[in-house]
Amino acid sequence: MRALTATWWCALAAMPAGTAAAATAMGTTPSSNTGSDTQFANYAFASELGSGVYESAGRTLQVYQFLPSYSLRAAQPRGGRPGIRLILPLTVGFFNFQPVDLAHGQLPSSIGALSLEPGVELDYWMNDRWHLYPYVKAGGTFASSTEINAVLYGTGVRSDYRFAALDGALLYRAELAYAGVHFHSELANESFTRLRDGLELDRGPHWNYRDHEMLVGPYAFTDIYFNAPEGPASGISARTVQYEGGLMLNVKPAWQTRGWSWPRFGIGYRVAGVLSGWRLVIGDPF
Repeated sequence: MRALTATWWCALAAMPAGTAAAATAMGTTPSSNTGSDTQFANYAFASELGSGVYESAGRTLQVYQFLPSYSLRAAQPRGGRPGIRLILPLTVGFFNFQPVDLAHGQLPSSIGALSLEPGVELDYWMNDRWHLYPYVKAGGTFASSTEINAVLYGTGVRSDYRFAALDGALLYRAELAYAGVHFHSELANESFTRLRDGLELDRGPHWNYRDHEMLVGPYAFTDIYFNAPEGPASGISARTVQYEGGLMLNVKPAWQTRGWSWPRFGIGYRVAGVLSGWRLVIGDPF
């Protein structure tokens, strides 16, 4: 929770003065060299990685996503009038910063990626187990160098199907998503299309601590990229097929600190070619 709180305050403090360049976080300095610029410019796709701490090839990438939303209309059951929800995802990314640094009073000196993509999501209530969520969003990613500022956009549809299995609750999620980034400078624009299929089992063993029930469940998903960004500096591997599997800890009801509910935590391993590595999951695994 201290890490999330520090991240939030760093984001607020950085916004009025301009976000520090991601090059600083990577231990480089901005230059006109195309290769150097691309090293941190492609991290605009941090919003597509999902909240977590990624460890790969000796580099640590932390991504924190805040997902405030506002419901304008509730969905009608069995394929009726869809619900409408305004979404306002905010993503903050830090590079080569360890959470243990907070214990020594050290806060991140720069933000590697800061993006905001407001949008609209519909909720089609197909039946008691199945919901469809088409969405569209557009916004921007910001840094202190105007060459790195970019327009972000994305659209897609997510399908959530929930049912009882193996004495627990099983979620099957399929999502077809398209995301792109258009830089304000001469940097090459990027985009990709991704098909994701994931399973998460929320079952047990069931441990009780005071008034809380603790559930441990496995998850796994497969990503198929039809045109992944080039090079490992994007934070997304160019490998067409990628996998991740792990375990999630869920506490019901969720622990709270000063009115804030703690997110779920888990650990997983991603198989993605040169970007294969461990991931500390924060929130939802996919």
